Amino acid sequence: MSSHNEKFLPNGGYANLRYGVTVDVNFTEAQNYYFTTGLTFQHLGGKYKFNRVVLDPNADMVDVINNRLYRTIYLTIPTGVKLKTPEFNHFVFGVNFGFYHSIRLSSRIVDKYEMGKTKLQHKTPNYNKSCAIFREAGFMGIGGEYIIKGDFRAHLYVNYAYTFTNYFSMRNEIGEKGNLHSLEVVAGFNF
Repeated sequence: MSSHNEKFLPNGGYANLRYGVTVDVNFTEAQNYYFTTGLTFQHLGGKYKFNRVVLDPNADMVDVINNRLYRTIYLTIPTGVKLKTPEFNHFVFGVNFGFYHSIRLSSRIVDKYEMGKTKLQHKTPNYNKSCAIFREAGFMGIGGEYIIKGDFRAHLYVNYAYTFTNYFSMRNEIGEKGNLHSLEVVAGFNF
């Protein structure tokens, strides 16, 4: 997660998950050009750290470094193009590129910080008002398919995806602004 506000620093990567059904529609008889679409669920998020003022047990205001984890679930419709080579020893190689069109289903945050020697954690299960409802992202990648029999294939692609839109809504309370970058390993079967 990259930041557009210098108060918020990226705090490492985070593993995410995507699952669903995708459809490749053939453009030509040669089976080299495909339109890709489908319906997937994407669990996305990232980590920031920033300074935060909290109230300690002595009713004093204390400045702490807050480590925040964002988790959001999106319903996504990918649209893209996949270009494939002719078959070579049961293998087909390809490139793909396109867009993810997503709507937020839910989001939450987990804050972790230390006050003295005490480690504290606070969860906000419904963070929807501060995360953007729509997400637009572009992706591109490379990969291949192994032909098991006829049209039945196993595939593996590695994609880079970048979110064009702000991950946060304009109404968020602490001025967060940022974009998601992700490296995706996409595996599955074609029928």
